Amino acid sequence: MKNLFKQYLQKQLEKNNAMLASNSLSEEDRKLVEDAVADLNATIEAVDALEGENAQEAIDALKETVDNLQQGLTAVQEKLNQKNQENSEPMPNENYLQTKNSVADFASAIRNARTADEFRANWSEFLSTNGITISQGSEGAFIPEAVKGMISDIWDRNADWLKSLKNTGAKRFYCRYNTSDQTAENSRAKGWKKGDTKAVETINLAAKLLEAQFIYKIQEIDLKTKFDSDEALITYVLNELVDQILFEIKRAILVGDGRANNSDYKINSFEAVAKTATDNYTTVSTVTANGFLVDDVRAMVDSIVNDNNKEVFVFMSKATLRTLSRVQASSESTPVYLGTDQVAEQIGASRIITTDLLGDTYKAIAMIPSEYYLVGEDILNPVLYTWHEGYKNLDCYRYECVAGGGINQMKSTAVLKAE
Repeated sequence: MKNLFKQYLQKQLEKNNAMLASNSLSEEDRKLVEDAVADLNATIEAVDALEGENAQEAIDALKETVDNLQQGLTAVQEKLNQKNQENSEPMPNENYLQTKNSVADFASAIRNARTADEFRANWSEFLSTNGITISQGSEGAFIPEAVKGMISDIWDRNADWLKSLKNTGAKRFYCRYNTSDQTAENSRAKGWKKGDTKAVETINLAAKLLEAQFIYKIQEIDLKTKFDSDEALITYVLNELVDQILFEIKRAILVGDGRANNSDYKINSFEAVAKTATDNYTTVSTVTANGFLVDDVRAMVDSIVNDNNKEVFVFMSKATLRTLSRVQASSESTPVYLGTDQVAEQIGASRIITTDLLGDTYKAIAMIPSEYYLVGEDILNPVLYTWHEGYKNLDCYRYECVAGGGINQMKSTAVLKAE
């Protein structure tokens, strides 16, 4: 503990000496930093002299004093950073967060922390050493650009059709709709005859509330697990966390998360498109016995109300796509397979997306993606939290977003059930 504390003191000393090396300090600020350097040197000498059972208590007291001392220099560091930014000559370490070293330091900050607060302190120290000052409590600043870039790349690569949905950016959203039949006499516009009293239109308005919930994935990495590098470790963790969050959101939107309604882990903030019966938003049909599958799929797509000719996505298994794409002129001719774009045109879809999520219950699902609304602040920018579990020697990573969603436009989705 004594050696670790001494290393901590030496890092603080290096940081303060770096500030003194700048020509941008005022006389008053320079005096503050010089006094801090003198105090740190004296503290290092005091630590070297510590021995006996009371050494830990003395270290704790000294650490509190040093922490208070360094906090007093925060304003000096901020002013120095501001002046450096205004200077046309770039800072030597301005690209630190874009380097592999920042990823290695990020992993080291996690390993050497027992709590989330200690991780923040460790990572802030790395940032400060490299000339970067952050505001306390700013979680986003605790992640290097390299790590943020990995998250963004993985999300963009795997989010796929989720990016075509309507992201409202709201925490809560009301979908309002008119359940009146447009062709009913009470709904129709009318001609007026002189002397008659005009009839009032009768409409039935309803609304459903979309609300978000926390969706998370936690991964623990045993310190005995070896990786070639810290970058390989972080890449593995992020791929696992991001993929699983995206998988759960896609599943919840298409068919529901599959958990019992009373499950503690139930994701219920997304309205599933797949349903067993027709309602205001979704038309449900069933495969016709001894019929042609392509006709059933085409009828499913045609049941969507799409007056403005918006994109329509159709989801199906690879096996279903192969069935639709197979064309044979006669029982004696050689079959050929159409391309996916040709099949999409044949069934009236803008795009076909193959998925294993439909299972044996559904043959296909169709939707206007822009009419499925998403709610939640972080759905397209989830937050990564990290900490170290000292009792079990585990590095812990939690990826979390606040998300939900539902169908906005009536009859903008359709489902084709299997026989």
